[in-house]
Amino acid sequence: MLNTVQDFIHKHNMINEGDKIAVGVSGGADSVCLFHVLLKLSPIYNLTLFVVHVNHGIRGAEADEDEAYVKKLCSDNKVSFTLVKADVKSLAAREGMSEEEAGRKVRYEAFRDCFDKNKCNKIAIAHNKNDNAETVLFHLFRGSGIKGLTGIPPVRQSIIRPLLCIGRGEIENYLKENGIRYQIDRTNLVQDYSRNKIRHQIISFAQKEINTNSVEHIVKAAEKLLEIDAYLEKNIDIAFEEVVIYHKREEAYEIKIEKLRQEDLAIQKGIIRRIYGKLASQLKDVEALHVELILALTKRQVGKSVNLPYDILAVRGYHTITMKINPNKKLRDELQVKGGEDPLMEQSLSIPGDVYIPQTNQTLHVKLINYKKNMIIPRNGYTKWFDYDKIKNTVLIRTRREGDFIQIDSKGGRKKMKALFIDEKIPREKRDFLPLLADGAHIMWVVGGRMSEAYKVSEETKVILEISLDGGK
Repeated sequence: MLNTVQDFIHKHNMINEGDKIAVGVSGGADSVCLFHVLLKLSPIYNLTLFVVHVNHGIRGAEADEDEAYVKKLCSDNKVSFTLVKADVKSLAAREGMSEEEAGRKVRYEAFRDCFDKNKCNKIAIAHNKNDNAETVLFHLFRGSGIKGLTGIPPVRQSIIRPLLCIGRGEIENYLKENGIRYQIDRTNLVQDYSRNKIRHQIISFAQKEINTNSVEHIVKAAEKLLEIDAYLEKNIDIAFEEVVIYHKREEAYEIKIEKLRQEDLAIQKGIIRRIYGKLASQLKDVEALHVELILALTKRQVGKSVNLPYDILAVRGYHTITMKINPNKKLRDELQVKGGEDPLMEQSLSIPGDVYIPQTNQTLHVKLINYKKNMIIPRNGYTKWFDYDKIKNTVLIRTRREGDFIQIDSKGGRKKMKALFIDEKIPREKRDFLPLLADGAHIMWVVGGRMSEAYKVSEETKVILEISLDGGK
């Protein structure tokens, strides 16, 4: 096993003479194996190791035992030990993420702090071949593109993963053969977390019932996809120069539609994702549907726009599509810096995303859904479905304006908002403060009340804009 790992390290140029490495050690089999492997390689490469252990504050006495075990492991081997204690449950609740995500965030922040404090040049993580297969399946089930299916990279900037070439069984055998004790994290044995379900139900079933080498084959497929992705990225680089113009002053990317159409679809999508990554500095939560919505603008009329995650706005011009950060976000950020009030009652709807309306203490939760026949349409006043393709302009949340109207029947009959408010006996003093969802002068929804007949979902609908309402005062 040691020879396999050392060959893998050499292949990916992971470790060099005199490296100072921050090592994440939880006390479990994988990280303990990593610790002992690096300990054996230390004299060969003249390494200096700094162990980081994170107590997540979830498992009580068991976590304290892990902490004590890792501390003694470091003491016995004269290796620097850093302990980080965190309340992962509170962090997850506060930031609206899963405990799994919160734990990962805490760990990587701890590794980075140790890295900076000790002037390290590498961070070693104990991911193995099974982790890689689980990650590939996790991304597959979430609807990831090719890049997500390439798995965990052996090296990413300063992060190295020396055990990515060996499986969990090999790790456990190595520890057993060498009489090395390790801790068992019981949260890895339960079904609470998505990855554990993939590990204990899906991969376990595949190994027993389909092919004992399932993990190996998943990892090999990921390696092939990595080669394909590298080829695509090279061609996207070439096409990007021809198709896209960057306007530095406006921080906007202008896509030449005719040039874009000349590229294969995979390259077109790659260009869109590349721009997205540049504007948002990340691609998390960016789904295939978002890319397709931007590409669909090539067939829409001038002025049509799409609001996307991370406050990115895509607008159809005469011969171009322009992608940029939504001007409303910049205005909100400037006002917050100055200590001003949020500029509602008017802002564009984030599609998908959440929009808070401070004047009414309400939050709109917005998402897009691919319509399928026989889907049940919500019939309550707090969740509405709109046919997304019937929307002509950027959707705004605002108060009423002169000329606003709503469609009141399937034949196209209209009613001025003033008349609607009178008919529905809304007090005069409240009319100027009611939040409205507007497509130009056409009111799609009096938030929490009447919805326009023009945007109702039918069997011809392809994409649904779902908006649900929380709160209110």
